Amino acid sequence: MTAPAPAALPNSADRLLITGGVLVTMSADSAVIEGDLLIEHGRIAAIGVVSDAAARGVSRLRLDGDLVLPGFVQGHLHLGQTLFRGLGESRRLLRWLTERLWPLEAAHDEESAYWSGLLGAAECLLAGTTTIQDIGIGPGFAGLQRAIEESRLRGFVGPCLMDDGDGLPAGLAGDTERELGAAQALGDELEARARGAERHGRPGRLRFCLNPRFALSCSPALWQGVRELAAARGWPVHTHALEQVDEGERVRDRFGRDEIEYFDELGLLEGDVRIAHGVHLLPSHLQRVVGRTFSVCHCPGSNLKLGSGVADLLALREAGVPVSLGADGAACNNSLDPLAEARLAALLQKERHGPERYSGLDALRLLTSEGAEAIGYGSLLGTLEVGKRADLVVLSTQRPELWPSPTPSWQSGLHGPVPDVHDLVVFAASRASVRHVLVDGELLVEDGRIPHLDLAAIRQQSRKALARVLERANLRG
Repeated sequence: MTAPAPAALPNSADRLLITGGVLVTMSADSAVIEGDLLIEHGRIAAIGVVSDAAARGVSRLRLDGDLVLPGFVQGHLHLGQTLFRGLGESRRLLRWLTERLWPLEAAHDEESAYWSGLLGAAECLLAGTTTIQDIGIGPGFAGLQRAIEESRLRGFVGPCLMDDGDGLPAGLAGDTERELGAAQALGDELEARARGAERHGRPGRLRFCLNPRFALSCSPALWQGVRELAAARGWPVHTHALEQVDEGERVRDRFGRDEIEYFDELGLLEGDVRIAHGVHLLPSHLQRVVGRTFSVCHCPGSNLKLGSGVADLLALREAGVPVSLGADGAACNNSLDPLAEARLAALLQKERHGPERYSGLDALRLLTSEGAEAIGYGSLLGTLEVGKRADLVVLSTQRPELWPSPTPSWQSGLHGPVPDVHDLVVFAASRASVRHVLVDGELLVEDGRIPHLDLAAIRQQSRKALARVLERANLRG
């Protein structure tokens, strides 16, 4: 496994001043400020007017009316599936899994998982994503973890836990105790590293989550072990649930109840549970999770592509359930563009509830403040506020799709209605608008390039890795 040599990061000094931007804060009052943003030791130190004394001797990133937003959070991803884009088309969820994705995942090794993860991470960074929650893979997970670390994304990671299920290849059906033991060892290691980083003033970028795949690929013994580990270590549980109707029927056949009922009876809902999809959550389910640490990652692109349906985001809001957005995976979306997901999420809710019921601001919160809350990071990031981590995305207002300019000073010369900046971002911007991306104040994307990753090498090696996976999987048609 030959990785592209990481380069030194530009503007990675302990102090950085971003000047000339429009700060879309995503704070509770939705403030939009024309001014500067000072970063010190990876945190936002000042917003608005920064004194000459405070700015003396700092590195500078000069903008020209560009939009500065909190970095985008994606609450559910399968970066290990990035190599498989376009290989599972025109299938519903269970056929997609058993005929294509599981055989392909079973053929992964550390090298192929590494290149798949690096390819997906690069796509995420170029689209403005700074924090991910990845559900992992089985074989080759160490390679995937290494790729995410080298990308310098922030995120939750862990191996995808599976031990039993109809159509599950032998290569994915792990021994229950071995799966749980390996997860515990990795979780302890990652959390120790994170605590060590915190002692030096920087939170560890990678944290651990338990990733049981879904009810149909995990035995009762595995679920029990997950519950015990989650309770003992305080680790979040990230899983798929209530994605598709025929999946739900199979779950009831197997367990005699649906996932939320099962999780409740198991005691899993006493901890931090984060489900992907939740398309078919019912009022009775929402009553069970009131007052608990429970969140949903909405994946509108993959839900439509697999024919799963549309989650009711207003019902989730009314129940007090925080929601993040996720592109899911390149094998079922097929894009990892968070802005495309935000636009789609908003349009679907407008169609369902009426155009006045769901705004661009509502959708943008799913990628920022609410998305951060949904994965337990609400106090750390998701808004531009003093003390938060300096995870930022800069959108270029020189792009034609962001005209008319959303800057308050430019709009002050207009008479009549003016566009709202949040609507412009959600309904007009795309990953092509992304200019810069920073995590902990480090400039990971600069003018649309990733200086520390060699994209040409990643593409070349990914092609070779896919060829080897396809040969091992031996799929027909």
